[in-house]
This record gives sequence, structure tokens and C-alpha cells, in this order.
Amino acid sequence: MQLFKKINLLLINLLVTAIGLNAQPISPEKGIYDGKIGNDQLILIAEKADSSLLKGHFVQNRGKAVEENHFFILNTSGSKPIFQSDLYLGKMKTSKIRSSGFEGRLILMNGKRRFFFWRPKVDVSFTLRPEVQAKPTKRYQDEIFPVIEVKSDLIYGKAKGYWTHSPYSDEPYITTLSKGLVKAFNDPELLDLKLDVYYPKTDLFKGRPLVMLIHGGAFYIGSKESACEVALATSLAKRGYLVASINYRLGFKLMPGDIELSAYRAIQDAHAALRFLAHNAKGLGIDPNQVYIGGTSAGAVASLNTAFMKNDERPERILKAGEEGTLGKIEESGNKYTETFKIKAVVNMWGAVADVNIIDREENIPVLSIHGTADDVVPFENDYPFRNSLMINRLVMDKMYGSKPIHDRLQIIGIRNRLVSLEGLGHEPELATYNTLNNWMDTISNNVSRFLYEETAADVALPPSQLTITERADLKPFYFEVNNGSLVQVSATGGVKTKADPTDSSVIWFKNTEKKELVFLTRNKFEAWNTKVFPVSIGQ
Repeated sequence: MQLFKKINLLLINLLVTAIGLNAQPISPEKGIYDGKIGNDQLILIAEKADSSLLKGHFVQNRGKAVEENHFFILNTSGSKPIFQSDLYLGKMKTSKIRSSGFEGRLILMNGKRRFFFWRPKVDVSFTLRPEVQAKPTKRYQDEIFPVIEVKSDLIYGKAKGYWTHSPYSDEPYITTLSKGLVKAFNDPELLDLKLDVYYPKTDLFKGRPLVMLIHGGAFYIGSKESACEVALATSLAKRGYLVASINYRLGFKLMPGDIELSAYRAIQDAHAALRFLAHNAKGLGIDPNQVYIGGTSAGAVASLNTAFMKNDERPERILKAGEEGTLGKIEESGNKYTETFKIKAVVNMWGAVADVNIIDREENIPVLSIHGTADDVVPFENDYPFRNSLMINRLVMDKMYGSKPIHDRLQIIGIRNRLVSLEGLGHEPELATYNTLNNWMDTISNNVSRFLYEETAADVALPPSQLTITERADLKPFYFEVNNGSLVQVSATGGVKTKADPTDSSVIWFKNTEKKELVFLTRNKFEAWNTKVFPVSIGQ
């Protein structure tokens, strides 16, 4: 008997639990609902939802781009849910409430009575829009990878030169030049050309962009381990790029022709390094058609010329040396690799060019320039390098065009560029000592990472005239184009989209809401996510 009593008690408890569970009310969720009340098409925006209440606002969807906002409450606590708003008020009969929507027949208490007693009845039906399950990352925007791996001293080629690094990094340029001159009287010897590779240790993504950095030092001193290059390489690798920092041939005899040859040798070595990296693209996990190149001082000079100079644009001295057989074309040095690459942007940090006309409209390579306006080593404007060298600079060097005329040239021919002028700062503004960085490094790093992210991520373009809408305008989708990627979602602030399709751009704007924005979420093959916001205004 005791056993039967226990079994009966257990069954009763299970039955009570089941009844209790079934009695739990099912309530709609927060979100956007599409539906109808009678013949009126409405879009509800539910901002609050619990077991007894759905609350928010709605607009009428009747083909107009701007509509009044109406508040509503759906009270589901009673046997007959009550819908309340300034346009519709009443109880719902034969209602069905689900988490994904609700429906029923609404008795309009604010509707005109029929036959003295009867209120009009209309059908109600609303369905919750599915949310886009996108999970954007901050790759290339923030330092999301905490641990960086560095592969050092990879040999990318061999070439004849004086040296590839200098022990005089802690001394002024003029002192370094004087100490090194004697070394340049020796015959050039075959040198190993080396680079370091930085990459996020835990990142398995393949096909990432490549950033190649070239150190400065007047083509006489410096190395791939310079403080600025190491800091930039580390920061960019933590953002998801693969970064290569290269050594190249240094040194020259103190005469104009040989100084120019030293710069040309750096350009040849930069090309050789890029061919090596393109040859090993699969193993490194990079896309050789998405290459960014940048450098400081002489490294910026080399970067600009690597990106823009073609063989038929080489200076007269270089062309003459080529005719005499003392050096080859830009691509004929360092190694025999033939893989191609595509430079998509240049970071020019206090660099210059000998001739701005090498920058052609057809190349369309964006440039970020960062330069101190009081630079007395590499001119910010058009001047001789090393202004404080007691006029010796005019005897052995030619005038150069610094970041300001480079910026002006790019503006004239319509190539995207940005000039960051560091007012009153001199050469190497990021250094406190030869190997110690100061607070300006943060400014430089932030500008570089932001510019490269803009080049990596997709972009959205639309005619600005669409962004001003009259109150009586008819509803129509925005025209836009996505470059370097695809659209994931269009959303609106101060308005609501008319369709559940995440990529549809038809929006009804709330008349009395002050802030109105059209928001595009994009992504591309580099796993670069981007959010672009366009402000929208309502006119009369």
C-alpha cells in the first residue's frame, strides 16, 4: 500500500507541474514586427516585453518616407489581450500569442458604433522580424591578438653593396656619415639581404594583407630592429596583419651620383623583398595583391619610389649607370623570384621624392603622409635635405619634394591621401633618444593603423543628395555601392526599415526624432568588418 501511495503522489506532482508549465503565458519578444490592423499596414518597434506586456511605438507603412510616431501597449495579462494606442484601442478576441508574433480579432473601442451597440471588428496579425546573426570583429581596428610571433633574419636575397646595417645608430647623422665614409671606399661585396616577419601567433586566418616596413637612416644607418619599426610592426601584427621589416643595402661615397645610387639600391631591395614575400605567400598566409608599404625617413623615400617609380621614370644618373652596365632595372636585383604583387597604399613618414611627377593618376595608390613641419633633415616642403649642414648639402644633394608637395600632387590628380602635419616638430618626431620612443609614437601608430584599416575594409558610397528628405517624400530605397566587400546589413537610427531583408535600404523616418542615421555593416574576404554611418536630415 505504501508503494502505491508513493506512486500516486509522484503522478499527482508530475501532473501539477505539467499544468503549471502549460499555464505559463507565452509573450512576444522585443524587436520589430511587421503586420496589419484591418487594412492598415504597420511596423511595430517593441522596446519592452515581459510576461504581460509588449510596449513600444509604431509607424504606418503607406508609401511615405516620413511618418508620425505612435506609441502602443499590448497588455496580455487578461483572458482578452488589450491593444492601446492613439489610433487603435480595444480588446482582442480569439487571440493567439506567440514569442514570434501575435494575431486575433480586435474590437475597436474608439471606432464608430454600428447599429447603436456593435463596435467594428478588424483582424490583427503581426510577425517578429528575424535578427541578423552577424558577429563583427575588430580585426585590423584594435589589437585583438595579444601574442605576436617574430621570425627573424629570413634571407630574401643577395646583392652587392657596402653594408646592410650600421653600428652608429646613437650618433647624429653628420657624425655617422663622417665615420662611415672610409668604409665606402672599399669595393662592394655580396651581402645577405634579411627581413623579419611579425604575425599574430594564434591567428589561423589565411589571405591577410601584408605590411612591409623600411627603416630610415639617410641610406647610411639604421636597421630593421629600429624602435619605430618594431613598435609599428608589433602593433599592426596584433591587429591581424602580417608585417615584414627589412634590411637593405646602405652606404655611399660622398658625391651626388653615388648618393642617388644608394637610394636606388634600397628601391631594388624593396622590390626583391616583395617578390620573396609573394613567392612565399601561401606559407605566410598573405594576399600578395593587398600589400601596404611604408617607412620612416629614407625608408619613406624608398617606399614612395617603390610604389610609384617605373623603370622609364628613373633619374638621369640611374639611367646612365644602367646604360654603362653598372646596375640593372628595378626588378633585376636581389633574387630571381618572378611572383607579382600589388601595392595598395603607402605610409610616408617624414619622407620625400626627387620628382613628384612619378606619381601618376593611373596608379591610384593612396598615401598617408606624416611629417614634422620643422624637419631640417628631410624637407616638409621643397628644399635641400640636411639644412643644417653648412651648405655642404647643396654640393652633394639635390632638392627634394616633401610631404606637403606630395599631398598637393595627390590632391590635384584625385588620389585618396591624408597629410598629418606635426606642427613645429622636427625629424624623427617619435624618438626621445635614438632607441627610445616618446608620446608622439601613439599619434603616429594610431594614424597608420586607421589609414590601413580604411584601405583594408569595405567602403560604402552613396550620392549625398539622397540624405536630405522632404516630409512629403515618397518611400524609395537608397541607392548605394559597396567597394572591396559585400553588404551584411542596413539599419537605421531614428527610423525603421520597411522590409525584413537585411540588405534592403527602404526606410521610414520618424518625423519628430532628432537623430537620424543610415547605417551600413559590411565585411570582405580579409574578414574586415566595417560600419559606415550617414546622417539623414528632414527638410520641408
